[in-house]
Amino acid sequence: MPAPPPRHITILGAGLTGLSTAFHLSRNLPSSSKITLVEGSSRLGGWVDSRAHDVGYKDKESGELIEGKVVLETGPRSIRPRGSRGAASMLRMIRDLGLVDSIVPIPFSHPSAKNRFLLDTSTSKLTALPSSPLSLLRSQPPLLRGLLSSFASEPFKNRPVTAVNDESVDSFFRRRFGPNIADNLASAMVHGIYATSSKTLSLRSAFPILWEAEQKYGSVVVGMLMGTKSRQEREEERTEWAELGVLGKEREKWSLYGLKGGLGTLTNHLKEFVIRENRVEIRSDEMVNKIEAPSRSTTTENVGNEETTMTIHTSSGRTYETSHLISALPSSKLPIHGLPNLSSNPSTSVGVVNLVYPLPPSAIHPPGFGYLVPRPNPSTTGSNPSGVLGVIFDSTALPSDPPELGGGITKLTLMIGGPYWSTYQPRLSPPENADDLIPLAIDHLNTVFPQLKNVEPILKIANLHTNCIPTYLPGHGDRLRELHEAIEDGPWGGRLSLVGNSYGGVGVNDCVYSGELVAKGLAVGKGLTGLGKWAKWE
Repeated sequence: MPAPPPRHITILGAGLTGLSTAFHLSRNLPSSSKITLVEGSSRLGGWVDSRAHDVGYKDKESGELIEGKVVLETGPRSIRPRGSRGAASMLRMIRDLGLVDSIVPIPFSHPSAKNRFLLDTSTSKLTALPSSPLSLLRSQPPLLRGLLSSFASEPFKNRPVTAVNDESVDSFFRRRFGPNIADNLASAMVHGIYATSSKTLSLRSAFPILWEAEQKYGSVVVGMLMGTKSRQEREEERTEWAELGVLGKEREKWSLYGLKGGLGTLTNHLKEFVIRENRVEIRSDEMVNKIEAPSRSTTTENVGNEETTMTIHTSSGRTYETSHLISALPSSKLPIHGLPNLSSNPSTSVGVVNLVYPLPPSAIHPPGFGYLVPRPNPSTTGSNPSGVLGVIFDSTALPSDPPELGGGITKLTLMIGGPYWSTYQPRLSPPENADDLIPLAIDHLNTVFPQLKNVEPILKIANLHTNCIPTYLPGHGDRLRELHEAIEDGPWGGRLSLVGNSYGGVGVNDCVYSGELVAKGLAVGKGLTGLGKWAKWE
């Protein structure tokens, strides 16, 4: 017989992961269970931050003053409608929040889906990534030289004589596709997703489908064509998408999607839901300083009901007890002693600069999603002095309808720093203040798009996100297995659950799905650690 749900669940962290976990708990737990959400800052939403800004400029031809609002994102802005179990979980939550009409779909036919670029820092020119095998046959610029031949020959390469349990992304691509693809395509891809160096990131943990393809078929290319999921996994996914009905079918046409008003629309609705339902007590501006392991205790909340609880100490001086703890904090910030591997992975810091120019997108850049910058080439030292990881063409990547300010402005977002501030040599110094990022961003854009040299942005916003994205080092899966076992078998006895980007993926789909799994498990009396998928990791 399953155990009853916990009497009191406390969630640490009110970013997207924490809020969505609270949402699923409030929908699945009985009314007798109390839910508390603790956030260290005054703002809920975490790295998701969408804000509307007033801007204005004079039209060059008419001299008319054009005024209006633009929405800028300083964190994630788009969602993938496939690729992981979390994709269905995210769309299901959006539907249940009543936000289907807010979805901004980007079909495969849209320039944002078809046109993505790499920046050749030796020439400051954009290299279009191939959108089809035919486009790959037409030309192979220096950054992609050897791409066609390496993909054609990859299925015939032997597996390593000694089994490779885990290795860096760089090592894997160098081994399977050659140095040019590893140096350019793979490093740029890692910049765009993890904002770190491909030489330090675990291939198996960050891109498990590639590892599984080689293990199952001896070839990445063959594995991508044949698929790596088991029949049971495919059937479970089909069932989940079928439950979404028309929405599940429609998303098959999308490359990605966003939300009107930005992803902040999602976190705002999550916050409003948990407040409206009166199921969740929210405590903001409460940093958790210490968490004591579970002990048998009778509290004033549970007079006559002795149960195992843990004690939480906060920065406000408050001390309270809870019967189950869910942490959506970065693992290194979880103040628990005695658990292994919480601080094993480093985290990368990223500067985000939003710039708005009084020119239409067609006057600045080609239509598309944006471009990524490969890691620095030792032979061209100093070719990326600003340390830019990538640039998003916001006005065409997720265009609003109607276009903001009549389509006469261009929004650009630059990501700066990451490994340039930590591991790349020569190492660049991170700025002391976020605003110091703005001239770096402008200098970079003036180099890539010289027509901007005499154009002043009408809006400049900079943010510095410190230690915001974890870097899964090789061996990450082994360490999570050890952590899972320590939570299950140690004094915690399964009363601690870990969710969020420190563990099973940094994408918004992964984070939301991790919280949903834990919430639904607790509702049926399962004390999930959140790390169960690593229990049999070998």
